[in-house]
Amino acid sequence: MKALNIFNLSLLFLLIALPMSGRRLDVGQGKAYKTIGSALAAARDGDALYIHAGQVYREHLVVGRGVRLQGVGMPVIDGGRRGNVIEVRANGVTIDGLQLRNSGRSSRVDYCGIKSLESTALTVSHCVFRANQFSIMIQNGKDCVVAHNDISSDITYNPIMGNAIHCWKSDNMRIEHNRIGHNRDGIYLEFVNHSHISHNTINGCARYGLHFMFSHFNVFDSNRFSHNQAGVAVMFGHNVTMLNNLFVDNQGSSSYGLLIKELQFSQIRGNHFLRNTVGLLVDGGSDLNVHNNEIRDNGWGIRLISASTNDTIHHNNFVGNTFDMTTNVSYNRNLVDGNYWDKYEGYDLNKDGQGDVPFHPLSLFSVLAEEDETVLLFFRSFLMNLLDATEKLLPTITPDNYVDDTPSMKPFKV
Repeated sequence: MKALNIFNLSLLFLLIALPMSGRRLDVGQGKAYKTIGSALAAARDGDALYIHAGQVYREHLVVGRGVRLQGVGMPVIDGGRRGNVIEVRANGVTIDGLQLRNSGRSSRVDYCGIKSLESTALTVSHCVFRANQFSIMIQNGKDCVVAHNDISSDITYNPIMGNAIHCWKSDNMRIEHNRIGHNRDGIYLEFVNHSHISHNTINGCARYGLHFMFSHFNVFDSNRFSHNQAGVAVMFGHNVTMLNNLFVDNQGSSSYGLLIKELQFSQIRGNHFLRNTVGLLVDGGSDLNVHNNEIRDNGWGIRLISASTNDTIHHNNFVGNTFDMTTNVSYNRNLVDGNYWDKYEGYDLNKDGQGDVPFHPLSLFSVLAEEDETVLLFFRSFLMNLLDATEKLLPTITPDNYVDDTPSMKPFKV
């Protein structure tokens, strides 16, 4: 009898330790629940709401429990251009396989397709967002995942055009495999740390494809940024790693592939900068490692301006750029070494793969253009050719510390 009681007690503890499986609540025509709101009212933590296509759900939802909203057949939830479509106020929420459209629009209030406030472990995946002011906004989030979503907006009026994915004061975010177009910023991160942004395709944004502000210890890799008004901006941060991204066709009077503003101790490696007005603009960067990048067919390959110092620029390929490198300061403590320059006309007598004659990447014309852009009116003129010829004869006209002493004779594999 005593042994039986011990067995029953052990079984009770085992049942308590096992996670309770949630219920399935079906929503839709002919289902147990006609509206998503009624199913949410009946739901408990751990439940899964299966929302079936076949009707447009014209609802505004507040998710206050850790539930799963699972679309079946990509159902549409329409906010009717009022308020937030879904507001999340719980931890452990998953939103998957839904079409969310027509949030409110205002110049004073940030209305969203999904707005999350102080949530942990939120997952938004395989959703389609259309005609929302902000598509996804996460504030004070932690351990959240935004993945495999298709996000675009039809808003053209700048004061109310919001961002596709907007994160503020959040940590350990994963934003990956999203397709984003026509928003103000594709991805905006402010006070966001220890996060990973990868394999996103972002094009046609009115401002930045990706915009970091005051965010540290982040990695963005294997993303494609194309045809955005101003490319990507990483500002006022440190310890950011940028790997294997493609910055292509970001063109305009004030456009660039990648803008660095007051950034420290960061890596820029294995990226491709193709056909941008400016491939890489570094303004106030320090202790940056710019290594093994392809910088090709840009107007300006790299512009180093303001107080950029202690940066290392090495083993990069500079090919087909109008100006490979420019600066607006006469002295710096940056190291430019061992790069491949298609404009290099030197020789390698000892066949060690490095040029025997140093290469000066700053042309006199580019230095003058950096000081006064009207000089560009003489681009490809006899005057420009004369200045370049003079520079080759008297290289001390340009800052003598911008020199690659060991230029590579062959391009590197990137």
